Amino acid sequence: MATVAVVSRPRVRWATPAAAFGSLLFPAGIFAWLAAHPASDPNLIVPRQHFLIVTVVSLLAFGLAVLLAIAAVQIAQYRVLFFCLGFMAMGGIFAVHGIDTPGILKTGADARYAGSVLGVSAYLSLFVPALFFAASYTPLTAAFERRLPFSPAGWLIVLLATALTIYGALAIASTEVIAGLPFGVRPYSTAMGLTTIALLLFSAWRQAAAYLVARLPLQGVLVLAFVLLAEAQGIMMLGQVWRLSWWEYHGLMLLSVGLAVSALAAQRAKGQSFRDVMEATLELQVKVGAELEHAESIAALAAAVEAKDENTRGHNTRVAELAVRIGRAMELPTDKLRTLARAGLLHDVGKIGIPDAILNKPGPLDADEWIAIKRHPHLGHEILLRVPSLHREAEIVIAHHERIDGSGYPRGLRGDQIPLEARILAVADTYDVLISNRPYRQAFDNERAVRILREESGTHLWEPAVRALLRSLGERLDGQLAA
Repeated sequence: MATVAVVSRPRVRWATPAAAFGSLLFPAGIFAWLAAHPASDPNLIVPRQHFLIVTVVSLLAFGLAVLLAIAAVQIAQYRVLFFCLGFMAMGGIFAVHGIDTPGILKTGADARYAGSVLGVSAYLSLFVPALFFAASYTPLTAAFERRLPFSPAGWLIVLLATALTIYGALAIASTEVIAGLPFGVRPYSTAMGLTTIALLLFSAWRQAAAYLVARLPLQGVLVLAFVLLAEAQGIMMLGQVWRLSWWEYHGLMLLSVGLAVSALAAQRAKGQSFRDVMEATLELQVKVGAELEHAESIAALAAAVEAKDENTRGHNTRVAELAVRIGRAMELPTDKLRTLARAGLLHDVGKIGIPDAILNKPGPLDADEWIAIKRHPHLGHEILLRVPSLHREAEIVIAHHERIDGSGYPRGLRGDQIPLEARILAVADTYDVLISNRPYRQAFDNERAVRILREESGTHLWEPAVRALLRSLGERLDGQLAA
């Protein structure tokens, strides 16, 4: 079992890179041709149609933000949250851009500031989302989300929603306040526009790197969407208001957001959850190997356990992968999946303090040897407490042999007294032990192992975790475990 999550590649024929690049240049070519032939670039002053297309883009962006918010809560990842905030900002600010279209809400003297607000909102509707999109791809985001809890993240949504509400209220009730901002006039608009293009192209480049590895449809769509938004920003900067060429940037925004919504809906229609889609698209799956790469102390301790007990080589990694698989089936957030991965790798670290003669004994252990072997959860707890970043894992390790009915060790905990991750780890550990060769017996086949899991479910093993493991293994649940 090499990875925790396996993503199947749909059999889709993609255009060659040259053809894809050419298609992205097509809108820019149309704009350049219209700009070079003013006679073919007429004025189209149609406020209602402008309001309509902007409203559609805003609604699509808001809808996408809602779907991403659902995925962000499930995954507990700041990268997905930043995508949510980006489309949320686009929807809110671009909605103000549409509402302040001259002749929609205000006419005559009341609309004297509307044109300025229109320009400010147009630039902000791409600049603010570009900041969030680029932030989701920076190494700094990946670094701090491993250290910060996700629980305060919801306040970012509330904060942005409040800011958008205030911005909209000012734009409608007191438009001179927004009109006084310099963002819609040069040189400020130029600087903002160029920064926006750079941020969007950076996001496209980082997403393209992921697409070249996995070739998932939504990955490619996001690359296309970022580039189209960058082109929209360029056309906004260079175009003349109400000209046919200027209208092109609205069409590009509609196309980019529409493509993202359509691709996400198509993946969802195939039965994939929003969580699975976003994890695959942004390469957010928790993998045991990655946890080893990011924590030298974990790697060193895991290697020490492997060297100590050669008869169970690979057991720690397999248990970690099974635990994460169970956690994913139970839709646990990413921070808990990472904790499971680390605790799984280290659950037997206390065996470092157990004599080799006991660990490698070819037959059953006697009473004194059982007393010694039962010390390993406590020893592992003491070892991990010496590493400040592994205190949560220490509490899981000491409890991974506790049992739901209180018959486990070393503390005799029962039910909810046992940490959630320890209950999951116990199921993963039990299953791997059953299907692995041991010095005192041969491995059981999968059918017998599953039967034992079912027999111990609800007494020794936590039933929800057993159900999740069987689901992930593709096993049918019998009447005892059926919902």
